[in-house]
Amino acid sequence: MSSKRFFFRTLLVCGFLAGTLLAGEPVPSLTAGDLAKGPFSSMHMLLEKTVLKVDVLTVDVKVTKKTQDKFAQIATGKGYTPELGNQIADIAIKADDALVQLEFKRDVGLNMWIGEVRRNLQQARDAGLISPDLQQKVSDSLPSSFSALSERGYKNGDRLLYRVRPDSLRTVVVGPDHATVLLDRIDKDPGARRVPMACYFAPASDFRDLLLKSLFGS
Repeated sequence: MSSKRFFFRTLLVCGFLAGTLLAGEPVPSLTAGDLAKGPFSSMHMLLEKTVLKVDVLTVDVKVTKKTQDKFAQIATGKGYTPELGNQIADIAIKADDALVQLEFKRDVGLNMWIGEVRRNLQQARDAGLISPDLQQKVSDSLPSSFSALSERGYKNGDRLLYRVRPDSLRTVVVGPDHATVLLDRIDKDPGARRVPMACYFAPASDFRDLLLKSLFGS
């Protein structure tokens, strides 16, 4: 496999269904007051291109106290094991309130990104985490939903944020200055909010193990 192909195969980023544009809403933040703090509240990882150790992107996942308490109940005083990781992943996938933030460390074209989103959706479907209908609906919506980035793509320093709520999924793209909002949409399809967490924590995900281990400080 070429190094270029490996690089793009590791870009796990999930999409969302066509939604409505938002205006004037604050950009989601990892420091928001409704997100938990302290042990078992956050996961973080840096994805590197393995051969040259080139930074690709960082991923942060923050949960609310409800999910933090579930993590703590089964993981306090324990070290990471694959079995415990499976339990944590299951809780994360079912979380109805969370924030996922990606920060790109390299430029990525939109068409290449859409191709990787579709691969990741297939992984989630294969694991039984999303339905075939939802997979197809999200896949079909990607070009129009992200048309604002069709010429530009993602640039080094861009942040992509998914705010998962009980009744919605909000997706925001912010430029490297952390102030310019390039895309801001909300989707209230009942299945939409499940898509990002299902993709990041699917068994075949490139990010799953690194995120789970970070919850334990490893």
